[in-house]
Amino acid sequence: MIFYKVLLLFLLFIHATLQSSPSIELLNSELKNNYSFVERSLSKNNLEIDESKGTIHFAPNEITIKVSSPFQEIYRIDESSLEIHDIFLDQKQIVDLQELDSLFLNILINGVNQNSTHYELRLINPQGIDIVPRDGSNKISFIFMGSSLKLIRYIDSLGVEHGIELTKI
Repeated sequence: MIFYKVLLLFLLFIHATLQSSPSIELLNSELKNNYSFVERSLSKNNLEIDESKGTIHFAPNEITIKVSSPFQEIYRIDESSLEIHDIFLDQKQIVDLQELDSLFLNILINGVNQNSTHYELRLINPQGIDIVPRDGSNKISFIFMGSSLKLIRYIDSLGVEHGIELTKI
């Protein structure tokens, strides 16, 4: 009798864990919402934390990121290019996305593909999904609170750790 009660509790625990795990479909859906963000970056070289704030707006063929502090900048991303507009200096630069070869931007634009040959997906129960590039570069972590995407964490190619806290708008 005790065995069956333990088995039932174990099965209920497994069921609850599986129910609360984020899915690839949920991640792709959440990546199309508009957000305000606070991005904090930690450079391990000088142990400084920098912070920026702004908004991310998704349109059918374009993503617009407006940084409001500490400097005002606008980034427009479409399927082929990234436009960087420094408001204070009134300067614009356009970069071909193929030249950047950025997994992070590719995921923002196209979402996550479970069958990608470029990265592996790892579910981190019950709160997140890691995207681990097959080329050995740093992973990108998407952390959820319930069914809402709340945090994106990654280390860039210069070794700077980034945490982007998201709030739906």
